Amino acid sequence: MIDIEVKVHDNFSLEFKIGFIPNKDNPKDVNQFRINSWIFMPNSLDINRSTYKKTDFYRDVKTNIRLITPVYSLEEILKAGRGPLPRLQKALDGLAIDPTDGIKTESFVYQVKMFVCIVKSALRRHVQIIRNIPADEKIILHVESFIHDVREIALRYREKWEEPANTDISKQQRDYFLFGDDFLGNIIEQYSFEIMRQLSGNQNVFGKIKPALYKLLEDEAAHKRKRGFMLLEKKDMKHNSLVITQRNILKKFVESDLFLQTIKKKDGALAKQVYYSIAAGIAMIFATVISFFATQRFGNFTTDLFVILVFSYMFKDRIKDIMRYYFTSKLSKKYFDTKLKLSIRKQEIGWMKEGFDFIEESNLPDEVRGIRARSPLVEAENQVYDEKIILYRKWVSLSKEDIEEYKEYRLSGINDITRFNLLHFTQKMDNPFIPLYIPDEENGLTGMEGNKMYSLYFIVQCQSDSDKYYRKYRILFNRNGISDVSELN
Repeated sequence: MIDIEVKVHDNFSLEFKIGFIPNKDNPKDVNQFRINSWIFMPNSLDINRSTYKKTDFYRDVKTNIRLITPVYSLEEILKAGRGPLPRLQKALDGLAIDPTDGIKTESFVYQVKMFVCIVKSALRRHVQIIRNIPADEKIILHVESFIHDVREIALRYREKWEEPANTDISKQQRDYFLFGDDFLGNIIEQYSFEIMRQLSGNQNVFGKIKPALYKLLEDEAAHKRKRGFMLLEKKDMKHNSLVITQRNILKKFVESDLFLQTIKKKDGALAKQVYYSIAAGIAMIFATVISFFATQRFGNFTTDLFVILVFSYMFKDRIKDIMRYYFTSKLSKKYFDTKLKLSIRKQEIGWMKEGFDFIEESNLPDEVRGIRARSPLVEAENQVYDEKIILYRKWVSLSKEDIEEYKEYRLSGINDITRFNLLHFTQKMDNPFIPLYIPDEENGLTGMEGNKMYSLYFIVQCQSDSDKYYRKYRILFNRNGISDVSELN
């Protein structure tokens, strides 16, 4: 299964979060996934083969590949059994027995990281549920449940502090536990504020849940002061910048066990060299045949032979370049630009290939051409100033068994988080604001400003062993950045 989400990451970056989840019902261990993304760009942006190379595209694209966080609800986190809290307690008990054991230390740090990552994922899903609830009474109940469960989760984690503090556990090991505590407070604040922002327009609900959420935030701030964690300060931008930096570092540390190790190399490098050798061989055959013919015809050490040999070697180089270009165009259809080996702690779980190229509209699949479905005016413009089309391909292969062997949690698959930076696309845009006028009875006219927007269309084909579907997105942006991302039917 392939799950895809698209959102704005920052002013000029578009984020595609794609989940690759092997099919549990598939008897085959290895699951294959393909993502084909066609990007349709207006001609006025001047993005084409001459102005936008492969190196430019891959400089504008940033990809992070990570494991999908194990799915627990807030209520399930608090349950006994084999949940994150019992696993953390088990790792902590093992560390207390022998703090010098490297394996026990590694297990303890891993469980701290996984615990807070699971809590973060559960908080995000709970907030999404609140966002989609239509009835006010149910919203209040879910917020109250959120506050109760968050308090209980934080209490159960923090009460374990007394255990590592009163044993021979080292300061560094205690610091790992405090990193988790600090991150836990950060995400509680983050999603509590998110609930407030969502419900601030509904005064009937907001007035009832605000006191409890405010009390939760105040208690978290008091706990941070007690532990000596950094807090935001009003009107102190320098200090707040340090807080942001520290939180970003903490986030990377906590989520580090979910990110995969990747080894990148050229795809089809050996095949390319073989075909290049064939191209050189064909060119050499041409030059050799001409040399034999000229020698027989004109003899050795003659002016005619000299001239013919010079021309034959000139054409030999051109033939070699033409054949290399021909083989490259053919290889690009079969091979990708790069291949990434995906590993978890040096255990390979699969690979990912990616490729980029401009394509002609005549080479579009019929389904994609139908989905693009330009308006009559845009179609008329396209006949004169044709859209430029980029095809960005991904092919992913994952071993279901290798993923499930990772540590103690059953992991469902991986997330590919790809960010497209569109700043390069804005270099030849017009001014974002243009003057507009409408008639005015008193003054004759009234002036105002209008936003000039450019449209990018993404058509994404998702294909796995079990299904195949398309998604269409429109991105509106100008020199000030991205203004809107919407999925079209």
